[in-house]
Amino acid sequence: MQVPGSNFVAAVERMSRALEQLASAPSATAVLQEVVRCAASSVGLERAAIAWLDVDGLLLTHATPGVCPEAVGRCGRLLLEAPRQEPVPWLFHQTESGLEPALTTVMDGLGAASLLALPVRASGGGHVGLLMGPSPEPRTFSPEEMRRFTLYAQLAGLAIERGRWVESARSSALQARAEAEHAELLRLTSFQAVTEAFGRALTREDVGRVVLELGVPAVGALAGTVHQVSADGRSVELVSAVGVGEAHLAPLRSMPRETPLHEMPGFDAAARGMPVWLESPEEARARYPAFGAYMAHQSCQAYAFLPLCVEQRNLGVLTFGFVQARRFTELQRTLMLGLARQCAQAMERARLYENERTARLQAEAAGQRLQLLADAGVLLSGSLEWETTVSGVAQLAVGGFSDWCAVDFLDDHGALRRLTVKHVNPERALMHDKIEVFCPERARPSAITDVVRTGRSQLVTGLVPLFTRKVEARPEVGAGAQSEGGSFIIVPLIARQRTLGAMSFVRGPERSPFTDADRALAEDLAARAGMAIDNARLLRKARSAEAESRRNAARLRILVEVDQLLAEAGLDLPAVLDVIARKVSEVMGDGCVLQLMAEDGAFLEPVTIHHPEPEARWMLAGTVHARRQKVGEGFHGSAVSHGRAVLLPDIDVEEARASGGLPEYLPYLDRYGPQSLLVVPLAVKGRVFGSLGVVRDVAGGRPYGEDDQMLLQSLAERAALAIEDARLYGAATEAVRLRDDFLSVAGHELKTPLSALRLQIQMLARTAREVATTPGLAQRVEKAERTSERLGALIDELLDAGRITSGRMKLEREDVDLATLTRDTVGRMSEALARAGSEVKLLADTSVPGRWDRVRLEQVVGNLLSNAAKYGRGQPVEVRVESGPDGRARLVVKDNGIGIAPEDQARIFERFERAVNGKQFHGLGLGLWISREIIESHGGHILVQSAPGEGSTFTVELPRE
Repeated sequence: MQVPGSNFVAAVERMSRALEQLASAPSATAVLQEVVRCAASSVGLERAAIAWLDVDGLLLTHATPGVCPEAVGRCGRLLLEAPRQEPVPWLFHQTESGLEPALTTVMDGLGAASLLALPVRASGGGHVGLLMGPSPEPRTFSPEEMRRFTLYAQLAGLAIERGRWVESARSSALQARAEAEHAELLRLTSFQAVTEAFGRALTREDVGRVVLELGVPAVGALAGTVHQVSADGRSVELVSAVGVGEAHLAPLRSMPRETPLHEMPGFDAAARGMPVWLESPEEARARYPAFGAYMAHQSCQAYAFLPLCVEQRNLGVLTFGFVQARRFTELQRTLMLGLARQCAQAMERARLYENERTARLQAEAAGQRLQLLADAGVLLSGSLEWETTVSGVAQLAVGGFSDWCAVDFLDDHGALRRLTVKHVNPERALMHDKIEVFCPERARPSAITDVVRTGRSQLVTGLVPLFTRKVEARPEVGAGAQSEGGSFIIVPLIARQRTLGAMSFVRGPERSPFTDADRALAEDLAARAGMAIDNARLLRKARSAEAESRRNAARLRILVEVDQLLAEAGLDLPAVLDVIARKVSEVMGDGCVLQLMAEDGAFLEPVTIHHPEPEARWMLAGTVHARRQKVGEGFHGSAVSHGRAVLLPDIDVEEARASGGLPEYLPYLDRYGPQSLLVVPLAVKGRVFGSLGVVRDVAGGRPYGEDDQMLLQSLAERAALAIEDARLYGAATEAVRLRDDFLSVAGHELKTPLSALRLQIQMLARTAREVATTPGLAQRVEKAERTSERLGALIDELLDAGRITSGRMKLEREDVDLATLTRDTVGRMSEALARAGSEVKLLADTSVPGRWDRVRLEQVVGNLLSNAAKYGRGQPVEVRVESGPDGRARLVVKDNGIGIAPEDQARIFERFERAVNGKQFHGLGLGLWISREIIESHGGHILVQSAPGEGSTFTVELPRE
């Protein structure tokens, strides 16, 4: 934040300028706006506001940008309700105790941690307003700052009092309009004041301000504008305006003369040199339909368009707008036409004065400008290193043309960067703060960014040097350094219709300010510098594109070779893995490690490792195999878990050991020194199933970079597809094999019992025909029954498998006691268990009710008991039915048989899977799978705990509902 100088004389000068504005302002609002801005600057604040009472007692507010008007109004009402006797400044802090809640809320609305407030008094006594200075940070104010703030409060009181007087005078004038003679006399007096003011106006802006600020009240108008014809005659440009709102002012600043003359009264008046009088909206719509539609949205109901002509040359148009429809009298028309003639003559004098002054300054500076342009052209054409040449141009501009010069350019990301800052005197280098006020990093709008955005240059004069704060500490700096002055120009760097940045030029207060001619010279310099920058950038881009094209061609050749090798390897997974490792090692060097995710999904398994040197390959393989890597840990595990490439361009051995992040590579690093590592994930359709990593000796080659990462990712994509295709092919082949095995087993299992059944039945029939009481008949019948039961069970399992696979298995739920159901099932199977030599110990004394499918649960219990009998080695079987701690029903079947290996415990619950393969154990491998599907369809689960030779314990848990 820029803090103004503490010199009291400077504050008085600023107040004097505000008083001059007060003397000529058409309303108190303009003065109060200046007062608020100057009051904030006088105490080092960025924001200030004022609330005052108009002549009708209505509370009005004005604030600098960033202050909420509603909060200003609330604060004004709160503090004006109980004003103090003397206009002593009030200073409130959010942190002070005893602060009223209402005032705390108001300060929050203002965004103020501290609030400086001073009642505004009228000359006759009484508070008419409140001047406020909110600070976003807690702070105090010096006595001198308080005194300056008090001066601006007094000035605001004068402005408010004068505004009240103006409003009263305007009301009186409206009431006195009925007395024609008196009103005309007042107008003649006003016109005399206008004539006197024209004699003091030197510029067209001064002429426009005089004719409107004095002429609008003189003719009784509400608003007025002065437009001048542009130099090319194609448009009219706004010189001055009074009574026109900001919302309607923008479209009036510059209006092209493309609309037909009969639709725009101002253009019509200027073209014909005749005034246009529109006394009512009806007349406007009848004569100028387009302008009549415009009037419908304005507060003026009558207009007078007066051409500004001198020696039959059209200079512009003077427009007055009246609040009510009226009929202009001959005297009113004569007075307004006389005012227009005087305005035209004054504008012509101002034009001649400006032309004379401009011609003189241009003649004095012509040689210097031409020399500067020539030197800049030679410098810019001498090298393609634009940073050096543009810096040289800035150095050329410093001294003769400006005191300070800077170049801001847009980098590749669209952000402004400063290339160089040059100043003619190093001790005056603080002058660059004039531009830094508009630094692009600031939150408020920046002049530099505005120039870059719009492509239009800016010329600003009347700056106050920031180093005046140090004048008291530096007696060698003259008093002239404390006066107003200084100017700057910001011009865009444009080449080939594209803005590349901006050049900024600053002159100090001891030199004459920049002119439009200087801006033209600055634009010429910027055009040459912009072309040099763009040529250099195009050359760099061409060279970069050529290098990128070569890299892309090399990358494409590598990828084509890999595709050919993978195609030759076919669907043989080992061959595919070997091709990938060898080619990646050859291309990316030195070593390559390819790891795939294990079936459990928690670990990575190295499947192939390659290095062109056998010793290094052996060391790398031993290093990787020595530590089984988890997903999410280490170099490869991190790439797999996050699905992103991991790049470590240069890894030192000691750094790796200290970080602990690369345990799998530490022995290799100890042996071969610093390495560059790169790992990318292997993924297909968003599913990561492995990693591909390369390692390179930093001493023997360059570290891996972004280009290497892109190439390895492309190779990994092809490798992942090839590996997935090979794995899918292997899975399909295995599925076909399993199908064939199943058909073979199923055929054998169905054929054997069926043949035995037929033989037994035949023998039974033959015996029955011979003797009804033949010995052994009962045994043969019993054996036939068992065989048929076994055949029926196998067929039932196949049917259940078909139902489950097709989703046709339905549950018939009913109230069932699991203990009773288990006892019944054990009773029915007691004979089969006895034949297997397995004694059953049943613990099911407590009732365990629930809603389940009785038939399906009997099938589950039967399958578990059959399994216990089949693999139990004739040892006792324990069956328990109990309630779990969470209220769920639990069935436990424990045998003391051959047991199940840990790696087979999950597999036995899949279709056609058995823990033991062999002819001594019959079955299709469907029983446990069907049992699991039944249990899970009830919302439960089945688990097994076992170890080889120690038996198995199957636990079923079911929800009651």
